Amino acid sequence: MLVPFLRTLILYIFIIAAIRLMGKRQVGEMQPSELVITILVSAVASVPMQDIDIPLAHGLVPILTLIGAEVIISSISLHSLAFRRLLCGKPVVVIENGRLKQRAMRSLRLSLDDLLEDLRLKDVFDLRDVRCAQVETNGQLSILLESAAQPVTASALSLAPRAQDPFHLLISDGKFLPENLALIGKSRKWLDSVMAACGAKSFSEVFFLCADKNGSTIYARKER
Repeated sequence: MLVPFLRTLILYIFIIAAIRLMGKRQVGEMQPSELVITILVSAVASVPMQDIDIPLAHGLVPILTLIGAEVIISSISLHSLAFRRLLCGKPVVVIENGRLKQRAMRSLRLSLDDLLEDLRLKDVFDLRDVRCAQVETNGQLSILLESAAQPVTASALSLAPRAQDPFHLLISDGKFLPENLALIGKSRKWLDSVMAACGAKSFSEVFFLCADKNGSTIYARKER
């Protein structure tokens, strides 16, 4: 029992490290080559997990080969537009000025139901509101709305709102994150004063605390 456990644990750690090398894309954001590599890695890794008679190296070497191939392909794609187009294709416009481009939809084998569903998921229920929509190389649908249908922005109202700095998490479930405190340019003394004002004597009493460079904070006490 110990041998299968250790082999599975080694492969698990190895695959996590391998996937980290491929970046942090979500499955829905992967290019075709990245998705294929991910599927192949999972298939290759399952074989030595199930059969302990197969040497562990017979699972690790193919995974290394696949990840190495993906790194090389990604590097070539980064520097060669022609290779990137060959491997991933290019975006295809499916709606232009509120009109469906049927030929483009047929080439993508994209049904009208699927397209309308994607539009509804982006809160678009009227085709006439769409100035341009295109299917990206990762399969996602990008939409540009007509000016009259776009959400109102500060620039459209000729306003000049004050720039908002991002909030950084300082304490997460009782754990202090000093690197984030440095990002907002605050001292440990400042943090202690904020905690005291919130009635917390130690990090263990804080469930959530974040702040920005202006000193604005969001706090939640840990429930007992």
